[in-house]
Parts: sequence; C-alpha cells; structure tokens
Amino acid sequence: MSHTYGTIIGPNRGRLLGTALLVALGVLVAGCQGEPGPNDGEVINTIVLPTDTLVNLACADVGIFTEQCVLEDPENPFVTVPIIEFDVNDPDATNKFELFSSIPAGRTGAKARYYFWATALARRASGENQFYTALALHELWNYNGDPIIQAQALKAYRSVLDNFFGSVTVFTCCESVRPPDDPRGPIPFPIGLNELTADNLYRTDATGYRRLVEGDPLLVLEVLLEWGYRYRPANPPDYTDGLVFVNTG
Repeated sequence: MSHTYGTIIGPNRGRLLGTALLVALGVLVAGCQGEPGPNDGEVINTIVLPTDTLVNLACADVGIFTEQCVLEDPENPFVTVPIIEFDVNDPDATNKFELFSSIPAGRTGAKARYYFWATALARRASGENQFYTALALHELWNYNGDPIIQAQALKAYRSVLDNFFGSVTVFTCCESVRPPDDPRGPIPFPIGLNELTADNLYRTDATGYRRLVEGDPLLVLEVLLEWGYRYRPANPPDYTDGLVFVNTG
C-alpha cells in the first residue's frame, strides 16, 4: 500500500524545493507533455510513499554514520530527491524540514521517515540527521516489533553519542516572548542531542513510543554505562535538566 502526493513547483520555487518527491519505485512523473496548459513551464512531481512498516536493512550499518548503502537501496523513495541543507553561500536554500513535513504522521509515514533521514545522513553527516534517523528507526520498531530494527535503532542512538556528542538541534518558539508578526521571526534555541538521545531511551513519554530498552528504565542507565556514558535523568515537569557525561572512570 502507498500514499500518493503531488506538488506543483513553479519556476521561482524549484531552486529551493528541487525535486520535491519521487515515486517509490523511482519513476519521476514530470511536466506536462503535448499541448501547453495552465501549468506550462512548471514541473509537476509525484511521489508514492510506502505505508507498510516492514524494512529490509540495506546493509549492516545502514542509518549509521558513515555508511551510505541506503543510497543504493532500490526501496528508498528519496534516492534522487535533493535534500537541501546548510548551504553557506545561500542560507535560505533549504528544503529538509519542508520535505520532512510532507510525510504523513503516524504509522503510515514511519517507513518513509526512516528512508528520508537515513538518506539525509548519508549525504551530509550531522548529529541532527543521525538523531532523527535513530528516532525514525525507534518509531518503526514501535510499530513492527522487529528485533533487528530494535538493535539498529539502539546502534543509531549510540552513534549520536559516539560521533556527535556535542551536537544540537534547533527549535523555535515562543509567541509569549515574540509575537508571530514580529519581523525578527521566532526565537531559535538549541537543544543538546546527547540529552535528547538519553531521554528518548529512558522515558516513554519523551517519544510516545515503546522504550527500546525494555523493562525497568534503570536498565537504560546500565546500557549507557556499557556504551561509555553516564546519565542523570531529567526531572518533571519540563524534563529539561538531564545531563549526559562521558564515563572516564
């Protein structure tokens, strides 16, 4: 089963969006052939996203820094989709989160989210891309219960700590501080990915998914110790004070 999405990209938007979406089997439906129509000069792209939750991992380390085998996976619907981010010469040329937001929420979009973030990671190694790949694998396991995906999600979360310990992801807020019509825009604030990773593993409510380390949450602390880290869990109500330390002793 699959969902189909269509996007009309005008000439002025193509630079930012690139090829917005692909058909899952790699067939690009582009343009209008024959007689000119109302959309003449525009590119019409369609993608069919997988809606099942069964994933055959392309290789042992797919979705893990520095493996790029996902780019050779024939089931990957994003293989030829330009995922644009961090162009120092054109800071506004980004489409990553716009494309990500086009994927349907919940179970039907879980497999597509995995492919999207694993593709982004293979093309640009960053803590943010690694973290969201781990979260997508976590979500897939929540739905399909496959122990292979469970192990891969844990491996991906560990890669955040091992390879991108000091990395952050940036959120924006807050209408109470700066109203929506303020020309300066929303306020950006960074959150450490090491803390988000530990919290995702420790606390069910952090993700809404089943915890990858099943049983008592204290078992997560043991797993983190085996990886070489110590975690001081965050406290309610905001859960913003968790701390992760490299275990040097």
